[in-house]
Amino acid sequence: MAAAVTVYSIFAYHQYTQLQTGACDLGIFYQATEGWAFHGFPTDPIKGFPQLGDHFSPVFMLLAPALWVHNSPLTLVFAQVLLLCSSAIPVYLVVRRAWGRWTAAGITTAYLAGMGIQGSVAFPVHEVMFGAPLIAWALERALAKRWTAASVIIACGVFVKEDMGAMVAMFGIWALINRKWRHALALFVWGVGMFLLTVDVIIPHYNPDGFTYAADYAANLHANNMDQLIRQLATHPRLGLHLLFDNPVKRNDWLDLLAPVAFMCLASPIALLGAPMMVTRMLSSRSTEWSDDLYYDMPLMAITFIGAVDGLQRVVRLLRRFLPGLNREWLPVLAGSCLALCSLAVTLHIDRHRQIYAWMSADAFTAKPSWVADVHTALAVIPSGVEVRATNNLVIPLASRDTVTLVGSDVDRGDWAAVDTTNPECPIGPADIPPYLAKLRTEGFRTVTEDGPIIVLHKS
Repeated sequence: MAAAVTVYSIFAYHQYTQLQTGACDLGIFYQATEGWAFHGFPTDPIKGFPQLGDHFSPVFMLLAPALWVHNSPLTLVFAQVLLLCSSAIPVYLVVRRAWGRWTAAGITTAYLAGMGIQGSVAFPVHEVMFGAPLIAWALERALAKRWTAASVIIACGVFVKEDMGAMVAMFGIWALINRKWRHALALFVWGVGMFLLTVDVIIPHYNPDGFTYAADYAANLHANNMDQLIRQLATHPRLGLHLLFDNPVKRNDWLDLLAPVAFMCLASPIALLGAPMMVTRMLSSRSTEWSDDLYYDMPLMAITFIGAVDGLQRVVRLLRRFLPGLNREWLPVLAGSCLALCSLAVTLHIDRHRQIYAWMSADAFTAKPSWVADVHTALAVIPSGVEVRATNNLVIPLASRDTVTLVGSDVDRGDWAAVDTTNPECPIGPADIPPYLAKLRTEGFRTVTEDGPIIVLHKS
């Protein structure tokens, strides 16, 4: 774990200093956390409304003390690395109880090198940094027969993101399978209730456009909100099943998620916990949600790895029950060792296409030195404490000292503008820059400095 924290921290720091991070989404979550830290509320100028109207993630208030110590987006980047890697501790404990220390070390290494953590670190910062440890610890406590602690931990997941309510409800169903009646009832009511409350009440209250992510299902399922989505799936189950695997990208994501654990998690009811999250991703019309190189898989990693441990134990018990000749003491340890070797081999094979390998073997995540110098030179003329409208890749260098909004977001404002004319990134492209600059000049903006492709303008 220490090695993983070190490597990922160096990688994240390099990416940050090379200005390879932007408003989407580090800037958004940094502004929300800064709002909690210094204003008591997650104001988010980039979005144009409080962050609670985008995703229900009040958990970011826990990082407010970190910004009191050092107010910088980089603080959140390092916090994410630590939290993500810490989720490996409960994974290690589960495996160690089952098969011993060395097997646990092997499987934990595969977990730490997996696509979930790599994708999350390469696209910082997101609420998965909280979700992954909570899920992992809840599973570990439940398997240790500490159901009350497990229930309390997973119940806190509803404050990470609105869709965690569905996972909490599924955790309640798993508790029901284990005959934990009171835990099951409490978790199911809490999970479903908080899901409906956040999606139908809290998020629309803070967002003038309502829960905008429901539109992701309009094309595939003709559903304009989450309630319609559920009804469509109930009335057209074959369509929903088809959409789970109808694209090569989706099928590849399923494979990359399940292959490192030899599909053993499917032998455990723990796999049910990941069903709501995986289903909503695959049903979405946004192709980025199907991707296996972003942060979407991180909350599922603990489920697949810990579920694989439980699933393999169930398979071994079944074999020993029906095949007495296999009733040997060494069989569980051998099975665990095979799972560890499989996890390591498959993960290392997949990692050849991952972010860390690309960073260590090529110039990926490295910007041209001249461009980085131009950015710092140009932005130095902008004073602190002002409102600045900036293109995506220029938001982070300004975020800790100015109120920054995103060019092309329809909520950009301020008397200062910082524009990268060649690579503005989301949500606009280079072709959109000339008309945007012309619009600014008609509003009274004049060029203050132009360093390479970076133009800084001010409205006097």
